[in-house]
Amino acid sequence: MTPRPDDQARAELKRLAAQAKEHREREHERIEAEFWQAIDALRGSYHGAQQDIADALDVKYNQVLRQTKRYRSTDTEARPTER
Repeated sequence: MTPRPDDQARAELKRLAAQAKEHREREHERIEAEFWQAIDALRGSYHGAQQDIADALDVKYNQVLRQTKRYRSTDTEARPTER
């Protein structure tokens, strides 16, 4: 059986856990942005691509549009909606 921790060990453990959680949240946001930016690039592939993307991702047509607008990088021009 492991010994009971002292207050310093507990505080350090809580600090490290909070740090790991913060890192996970930052990485999740970065990966989500990369994903939707890649999808945004695919939207203009051909007429109807946004609907095909929505079908492939099992989401609504408008969700693709909303998420790509939300995560669109500033150097990418806005594309008109296809539908």
